[in-house]
Amino acid sequence: MKLGSRYLAISASVTAVVLNLTSFSPSSGASTRQSVSASHVVSHAATGKIKTGWIYDGSIADKGYDEEWYNAQVDLQKTLGISASMSQNTPYTSQWTSTALGMMGQGAKMVVDPGEGGTLFYAACKKYPNVACVEANGTPPFPSNSTAVYSENWQASYLEGMAAGMMTKTGIIGFLEAFANTPAPVMETLNALILGCQATHPGCRAVATVVNSWYNPPVETEDLNALVNAHADILATTQNDPSAVTVAQKRGVKAIAMWGDPVKSGPKAFITATNVNYGPTLQLVAKSVINGTYKGGKIDLFGFGKGLSLAPWGPTVPKAVRERVNAAEQKMIHGHNFFCGPIYDNTGALKVKKGQCLSTLQAYYKWNWYVKGVSVSK
Repeated sequence: MKLGSRYLAISASVTAVVLNLTSFSPSSGASTRQSVSASHVVSHAATGKIKTGWIYDGSIADKGYDEEWYNAQVDLQKTLGISASMSQNTPYTSQWTSTALGMMGQGAKMVVDPGEGGTLFYAACKKYPNVACVEANGTPPFPSNSTAVYSENWQASYLEGMAAGMMTKTGIIGFLEAFANTPAPVMETLNALILGCQATHPGCRAVATVVNSWYNPPVETEDLNALVNAHADILATTQNDPSAVTVAQKRGVKAIAMWGDPVKSGPKAFITATNVNYGPTLQLVAKSVINGTYKGGKIDLFGFGKGLSLAPWGPTVPKAVRERVNAAEQKMIHGHNFFCGPIYDNTGALKVKKGQCLSTLQAYYKWNWYVKGVSVSK
């Protein structure tokens, strides 16, 4: 599970945030390469092939998150000719650090951490300042030779929410939350989903259940059925498997998935899913390592057209839904920010004033409160 990694990264940022994220930004939805601290240039001879290491917390055959990253790894091996060593099911202990140190000690010029080892990974990066460290979903402060890579998945979630709002009859979205109070990717995904749903179905709300795991199909199935019993007619999740679609198919409701295209698990239920391709961004990072221009100390976020996309629509999604959501997606691509005030949290407090908007970085890892309409049972 990814609890250790995401909490390590998030907790490190709570007491020492490099970025000034206390104010809101003007409306903007464009993907930008964000500089967050003093960068460190890592220079290597441009010899073409380089050794790389990849550290996974789970299995690359999970049909979800880890498989997405593995696909990017294979892409780099094929297109850039890099060599890659990898570690799967790596525990969140000192073994994480020793695994990274072993890869670096054996000549890896770039070590990629899809498992989000946080401070466990950074401990190794600090000992090898000339190695390019690349982490999924990283948050500052991190070593000057580190880069955080992630998708603006909240953009896709908002669009999915719009579709859900047009298709729900009860106005209730049932949501499986992997872990409670994790800003990225869980809270931002849920928040954006409900804001999108409220845009097309005022009064839309979410009933969320915490699973305490990224992958546990039996527990997920039980919880999803309970959500349907509580009148949720659309199911959504950040889990690594298609349980939401499978349950929705059996119960006669609809579902949105987080990873991949699980339409085969429930063609009548499936609405869409978030597709993430880390390949294009990692290509740029790896090329900079090869040619000696790599700079760490930044967050590389990518949105629509740069690796983020919606999965093909399910066969039962009405044409009117597709057209409205597709039009909103085009607005996102051209820079429109849908996350503007007034936005209230689920206690009724005004969090984003009228005329103000969440910035990209705020949505990425500072969105640590639930929006109005979200209730969570733990």
